[in-house]
Amino acid sequence: MNEFEVVTVIGRPAEEVFAVVRDAAKTPLWTPGLSEVRRTSEGPLGVGATMVYVGTFLGRRYESPVACTGFAENKQFATTTTGGPFHLEVDQRLEPAGAGTRLTFRCRADSRGFFKLAEPLVIRLAKKQAEAGGENLKALLEEHAL
Repeated sequence: MNEFEVVTVIGRPAEEVFAVVRDAAKTPLWTPGLSEVRRTSEGPLGVGATMVYVGTFLGRRYESPVACTGFAENKQFATTTTGGPFHLEVDQRLEPAGAGTRLTFRCRADSRGFFKLAEPLVIRLAKKQAEAGGENLKALLEEHAL
């Protein structure tokens, strides 16, 4: 299992950052390669909620069903895939950082199928996408106040 961590400090309060992180409709706005997130369960977002991430990676379209495995209002949003070309465990944690918020994105990943053949490249690119996603989120929140 491969692991990496990306930390982004965003000049907005945790409540504002969390509101965007948890909003499935806004996730493709700041996540490279992601075109859609569909909720597949009813009710409020929390542990056990399910959704499907749809996107492209290395030129291949993918659909990854995920389940929420950790949820604490304004503090944590964690998911794990339940199918698809990757096994991903993503834990996003928010904590105060001066007048802003430190968003720590931790990922444990393992590739499947086609992506397994190029796993070292897949992991490097996934980390770069996570870094770009953090910077995109920072820009969206600091410049546009979503």
